[in-house]
Amino acid sequence: MEDRGSDGGAEVAREEDPAGSYSTYLEYNKVLRTWFVAFGVGGPALFLINDKIAERLVKVGMLKEVAIWFLAGATAQIIGALLNKITNWYVYMSAHDVNFRSTWQHKFSEWFTREFWFDIAVDVITIICFGVAAWRILTVFA
Repeated sequence: MEDRGSDGGAEVAREEDPAGSYSTYLEYNKVLRTWFVAFGVGGPALFLINDKIAERLVKVGMLKEVAIWFLAGATAQIIGALLNKITNWYVYMSAHDVNFRSTWQHKFSEWFTREFWFDIAVDVITIICFGVAAWRILTVFA
């Protein structure tokens, strides 16, 4: 497989992943995003559709808090997706415009797309936010 690296656009041979771990990573990433979407939509739907849950959350004064936790988790995912989309576009553009490689946007994007910590941080923030929201809902009925 040929890959264009950040070394001025020279063709660099990249060995295929014999264990298939990158394709496995992509699959798990898709599964996790699907769960986040389902939980981020399904969680708030619980108290928007189910009057009993909504009334109980209002009664104990936690409706707004639970909604904020769900919204914060969804917002983290949206920000993560937006930053990944933008930086990957800048990296892509550098393959078509050699002059673009010297811009700060491209340099930052090359760095950012190689940093795994950001994606993990966004996912951990989302899990914490959704977890707190779910815990709050569960404790209302305990």
